[in-house]
Amino acid sequence: MTVLVRKEPDRIYQSLGSLGSTEQDRSRADKLDQVLEQRIKRLLKDLKKKGLTPEKAGKGSTTAYWEVGRVLHGVADNEKLLDKAELPLFWQNAKIYIPGELLYRDRGPYREHLWYCYRLGGYPKELVDKMSWGEWVTIFDSTGINQEIRFDGWFKSKLSEQQEHIGRSWIRTFAPCINVMLGNIYTPDLSETELFSCYEAAWQIVAEAHILREKHGGKVANLVERRELQASIKSNMGLLGGVMDGTLLPGEYVCRILADASE
Repeated sequence: MTVLVRKEPDRIYQSLGSLGSTEQDRSRADKLDQVLEQRIKRLLKDLKKKGLTPEKAGKGSTTAYWEVGRVLHGVADNEKLLDKAELPLFWQNAKIYIPGELLYRDRGPYREHLWYCYRLGGYPKELVDKMSWGEWVTIFDSTGINQEIRFDGWFKSKLSEQQEHIGRSWIRTFAPCINVMLGNIYTPDLSETELFSCYEAAWQIVAEAHILREKHGGKVANLVERRELQASIKSNMGLLGGVMDGTLLPGEYVCRILADASE
């Protein structure tokens, strides 16, 4: 498993799981590089034509980053060219051709801008448009979501149910709830049912909190405050297992969390 990570002044290849690479590995890496270069050059022309090229790094639109993600998806999903384990190296290959205006400062190995673009590119455009880029970043930054690709399948279904744009306050309450629920859990050990039950419970908590806030004109004391919700989830972690294994209905769990948050 080898990827080209630099071309100038010398070609540098990096491999995962081994100290070196074979000629066959490098040949495959060169093929990947050629395809990637062609696709990105075409992308840059399309973005310029559509007026989507950002003026500087960090100022791109959600649509621009989605377009980048679609290209990355189209190349990376070719199993003959890339193993998914090589994605961290793939970002380095892509950065040879993607200009700085479409990138962002490095925030760590698990907060790679191109990883977020890649994930965004897996969503239909009509769903992508239901949130701003800042909210997508909040989602992808979150513990229990950041490295959990199964979240995207659940979230596509959830977004399809929403008729309106999802606002900042909703996402910035939902994400911390997920952080508390899954922050100390190795999510690959969870079944899809267990994982999705956590996501659904967090979503319902936010939904009920927002209903209460609207009903009381946004003046419900501690009941719907993010910190109180997080504290309530943390103090009731023993109940989360019941939600995951189906012995506790999500609605009952949500009522308990909201009730404790108001005390």
